[in-house]
Amino acid sequence: MDKLVRDQAEGLRRLLRRHAPRVVAIAGGTPRGGQTSVAVELAAALAHQGRDVLLLDETGHACAALGLASHHHLDDVLAGEMPLSMAQTRLRDGLAVLPAEAHKMTGELSAQWPALLGATAPDIVLIDAAASPAAPLSPLACHAQDVMVVLTPSAESITGAYAWIKRAHLTHAIPRFRLLANRAGESEATVMCRNLAGTASRYLAVALELAGCVPVDRQLQQARQLHRCVVDAFPAAPAAVQFRQLATALMQWPAATRAPLPLARNGAAGGSGSVGLAAQPCAR
Repeated sequence: MDKLVRDQAEGLRRLLRRHAPRVVAIAGGTPRGGQTSVAVELAAALAHQGRDVLLLDETGHACAALGLASHHHLDDVLAGEMPLSMAQTRLRDGLAVLPAEAHKMTGELSAQWPALLGATAPDIVLIDAAASPAAPLSPLACHAQDVMVVLTPSAESITGAYAWIKRAHLTHAIPRFRLLANRAGESEATVMCRNLAGTASRYLAVALELAGCVPVDRQLQQARQLHRCVVDAFPAAPAAVQFRQLATALMQWPAATRAPLPLARNGAAGGSGSVGLAAQPCAR
């Protein structure tokens, strides 16, 4: 019976794998906004829905959250030292994790990434993205079609998210970002996004869209203490429900057709902006 279920899941993944992999970079404006938690839980939710998911851990926090001690790295694969299937750690059918610390990556190595994607063809690649003093996104994360910024309702997080969005736009010429409101209800998330969207539109000519929200949920913390995902450990938890909804919505986002983001953009300028300004409705 277990083999039959596995065969059915693999068959479903083959049917769903009709297009090039979607690559999503998940970033955060502040260290305690829950970026890694969102990346891990979203990856698990996508795998539960029959998607073949590769989670690239640039921060080093995703592996720690899952209790993994991997001895291999993405640059081992890109350098031709081993295949992706050997380097990655597969947690379950449909979900694999691979360290990809940004400080180890170079532009030359990351340029090989699209060819590797074509060979392995996961349905989706999530990048737990790490910023550096040189750039808000690594050369690897610049291959993402979508950039999702995680923020909370705190003033520090909102200000940090806007500052990160401004820097990412001026560095990489990103025209659109998606927002994930963590530890927030739907109405609170909508207000946060509306205010940020107005400021970003007015001062940066950047579009912000609300991807979803995840409420405060004690079972999320309980699952983390068990080194498990809430969608696995407590599937009926409010946070688990929201992550499943986000996973469904993500796969329906319009496919991006643009080239990889530029690694740098010198001489850009933009208005300072005030995050508190109210403005246009934020799309969801």
